[in-house]
Amino acid sequence: MSKKRDKVKIRDKTNRDKLKVRGTGPKQDKRGTTLHDRPLSGFKTAKPVNFDSAMTLSAVFACIKILVESVATLPLQMFKLNKDGSRTQIKDHDLIRLLNNKPNRYQTRVEFFEQLMLNLVAGNGFAKRDYIGKKLTSIQVINTGSVDLKLDDKGNPVYQCQINGQKVEYSEKEIWHVKLFGTGLMGMSPIAYGAQSIGIGLAGNDKTSRLMSNGAKPTGALKTDKYLKKEQRQALRDELDILINGDDGDMAVLEGNMQFEQISLTPEDLELIEIRKLSVEESCRYFGVPPILVYLTEGATAWGSGIEQIIDGFYKFGLRPYLERIEESIRIHLLPREEWDDYEFEFKTKDLLRASYLQRIASNKDRILSGQSSPNEIRREEGDVPDANGDFLLVPVNMTTAERMKKGTYGAKADEK
Repeated sequence: MSKKRDKVKIRDKTNRDKLKVRGTGPKQDKRGTTLHDRPLSGFKTAKPVNFDSAMTLSAVFACIKILVESVATLPLQMFKLNKDGSRTQIKDHDLIRLLNNKPNRYQTRVEFFEQLMLNLVAGNGFAKRDYIGKKLTSIQVINTGSVDLKLDDKGNPVYQCQINGQKVEYSEKEIWHVKLFGTGLMGMSPIAYGAQSIGIGLAGNDKTSRLMSNGAKPTGALKTDKYLKKEQRQALRDELDILINGDDGDMAVLEGNMQFEQISLTPEDLELIEIRKLSVEESCRYFGVPPILVYLTEGATAWGSGIEQIIDGFYKFGLRPYLERIEESIRIHLLPREEWDDYEFEFKTKDLLRASYLQRIASNKDRILSGQSSPNEIRREEGDVPDANGDFLLVPVNMTTAERMKKGTYGAKADEK
């Protein structure tokens, strides 16, 4: 049945407010928390944009997924800094044991960092720290939708959180806050600042869904030279509704030299395909992900060294800022002050940047011949069993110093260094 069209359709206040307010995201039933993208801006968008609606756009979902999973699945390592400038990996520190096993009673390491990153890509990540005495025993992420950051009279941060329907305030010592670049107190959300571009992509998806749901039939108007009564107009609207919204087998009957004139833009007029492609590129710009990694292969090579260079660039300019922020924040906020200069944290990125098997063979050969690594170090990296005689550094025997080339090797003493 067609809708009544005698009255002018006016966007009500509720719909106008939806364009201005965006910020809540997926709800977390256990603690009643939500993701929050900041700032809550008043920019008009083609469709209401919040975290949930943005994630329905495939490009946004793919960008966030690759950032979140890439960081969460990288092993986290802790090193002790030695006086000679070298460093030693340690595994028996309480903090690295906590982070690499179960940061809290609910999550594994991967699940914990996935939730932290899911918040961080929206601008800010918050986590509650629990101590027994001075020992850190649990770290639990609080989704940003339930956190408001305020400053007290002394300028100290106060985190107002909604947990289980109750308002709780935490101090700076109780909350671990990781943030993207921003004002210093809060990170800037790519979703909030990219809301207009994301809204266009959502509107393009919505338009495509409407076109496909009625067989891609255009909307239009019936033209006639006669003046019609209200009942006649309603009857004609019913016919027009069959023409536009009916099944492909339905046939409308137009009487009295009546003509149908299309008034809606076609997908070609709207350049709908180009709009949807542009929404992918725009999303990739805001999140710093190469389009080829979210399967937009147009204009880029997907084979050979091309993809390797793209992944290398993605690590340098896309992933590394996230890794550095988390590594440095762990050192400063989760270690006591007296240990800041003794330790550092690092995500193991070798597996992410790992070359092909043949390239690794050539690279490992050069490392052994140049004395940079022993055979056993290479074997351990490749997952092979160390050899009993493979702990020595090897150098080519046909190499010597320039001074020895002048004097010659004759007359050299057996114990000469």
